[in-house]
Amino acid sequence: MTNILFDLIKNGAQACGVVVSKKPPPGSFERHLRDYLSQMQINVVLDVGAFVGNYALQLRKIGYQGRIISFEPVPASYKKLSQVMGKDPLWVGYPFGLSDENRDALMNTHSSGDFNSLLTLREDVEHAYVLDPSCRGQANIQLKRLDAVLPQLIEKVESPRIFMKVDTQGHDLSVLKGASGVVDSILGFQSELPAVKLYEDMPSMATLLDYYGSCKFVPIGFYPVNTFCNLQVSPEFDVLFNRFEGTLQRSQVI
Repeated sequence: MTNILFDLIKNGAQACGVVVSKKPPPGSFERHLRDYLSQMQINVVLDVGAFVGNYALQLRKIGYQGRIISFEPVPASYKKLSQVMGKDPLWVGYPFGLSDENRDALMNTHSSGDFNSLLTLREDVEHAYVLDPSCRGQANIQLKRLDAVLPQLIEKVESPRIFMKVDTQGHDLSVLKGASGVVDSILGFQSELPAVKLYEDMPSMATLLDYYGSCKFVPIGFYPVNTFCNLQVSPEFDVLFNRFEGTLQRSQVI
């Protein structure tokens, strides 16, 4: 009955020149992510660079019901994250970041915390995104390799099927390098790739794609994070990757 009613509303709206679709809308990042997690039967999502929990909340909103393991090294952000994830029994977090070595580091912090990075933000980028330069700071953080901690984190998960989201503002490459010992257990992942380098010494999109490809991951969807309409430039893209061993098999082609 629900589908019949939806179809009636949809067809009526189309007759008036209005498009109606179910959420998330077809062609959107959220729809692609939801369908991918479902099709691949993902039951563990590694949320690397969790900030204050926005991504995990998005996962719940699109219907993912499995385990979420968040990593957020900045103390102020982790405090807010803890308050949010405490309401979800399948969502846990850890107050350290991931990298290619176990070490202490200094995180550069900004007035908008989603720009926090181990790298130095370019001044023109700070101005373009209307960040307050007087709020620049640094925080002492701890970094660990994923292959040093993952076995213990999932030891009680039966038949883990892992998806990893990485959003570390220029440090994604180091995160994957630090996962070399467990990368074969990761079925897919999401990384933020730059079309424009927002940070000093940030790896290029080509460099990231080349390394990810060497780990047998192929991109399956590019989605602009934001766009400067006056320039028609999208500085960053959220990109979904799937593990591909190199052999095509007969299947439904879409």
